[in-house]
Amino acid sequence: MRTNIQGRLCAWPCILLIAFAATLRAQSYSLVDIGALPGGNTIATKINLAGQLVGDSGKMYGVQTHAFSFTSGKLVDLGTLPGGEYSSASDVNNKGSVVGESNTATNIHAFIWDSNNGMRDLGTLPGDSGSRAFGVNDSDQVVGYSSGALASVAFIWTKNAGMTSLGTLPGGDASEASDINNAGSVVGDSSVKSGAKHAFVWTSGNGMQDLGTLPGDTMSKANRISNSGIVIGSSGGANVSHAFLWTSSGGMQNLGTLGGDSSALDLNNNGEVVGTSTAAMGAHAFHWSSSTGMQDLNTLISADYGVILTSAFGINNAGWILAIGAVTPDHSQPLNLDDTHIHAGPIHAFLLTPAQ
Repeated sequence: MRTNIQGRLCAWPCILLIAFAATLRAQSYSLVDIGALPGGNTIATKINLAGQLVGDSGKMYGVQTHAFSFTSGKLVDLGTLPGGEYSSASDVNNKGSVVGESNTATNIHAFIWDSNNGMRDLGTLPGDSGSRAFGVNDSDQVVGYSSGALASVAFIWTKNAGMTSLGTLPGGDASEASDINNAGSVVGDSSVKSGAKHAFVWTSGNGMQDLGTLPGDTMSKANRISNSGIVIGSSGGANVSHAFLWTSSGGMQNLGTLGGDSSALDLNNNGEVVGTSTAAMGAHAFHWSSSTGMQDLNTLISADYGVILTSAFGINNAGWILAIGAVTPDHSQPLNLDDTHIHAGPIHAFLLTPAQ
């Protein structure tokens, strides 16, 4: 592209200006590796307004993995439920309450953790044996799914009422809840009569609403909902899936890809979206806004970091982004995160902050 510009303009000042602008774009975020618990492998999943990060860390392939909270430069092991040796954190609210899952002596259960009470078991729906929690709002309402001998069912948990089933979409037999906003609106996915899964939004007044799919697709999943009711997730068909953004007034919008599949994993209240998309060299983390469209986050950091960002899991209202990836000296080589002996090594979690 630069050769074409030279050919048309033949003006070095313009070329230098373009190169300078590209440099600014490449350094628009600074990056910090948040470290790891013993074992060196870290996957971070959510960031709140205060910059508190949560996720899980341990050895490769999930061995000796524990949920963590990262605040003020310190990574804290949240432990496990009694009888367990594994835990993982999925979300954190602006009060610092963390939710996720931990095994017990018999099964995996959803938990909520805070600095005063530690980790508490949220139990299951009646008759079930396991549960997982994926979202929490600032009122400590928790959502996820409960499972047993039959299919899993989405739940909402409150301190006063405990765990309540959200049911399924008409004709469906299974559902999962992924997130809840401060108004109590819940999103996730549910099977429908055809057997496919569709994204939903649930409210206490209207129950579960099917968000449908992008044109030509057969399935969808909602991952997060903002406090203003904007929903993001992915919609797919036989061959490809695309990240989407849904609003009650505009329906489902295709956010595009970096070249292949894409999935939107988080958004903030300013309408910025982050996620992952396959590109020519494998999975890359992306940032999307209505003004810029989808951008590869690897083009928005300095190459001097020697990092390939494969997925962005969180973004807060200050624009801080939580991403995972690997340290590599050669960006030209495909990154295989399963190749622990030769190329990738441990997965790292990174905090990206906008350059001043």
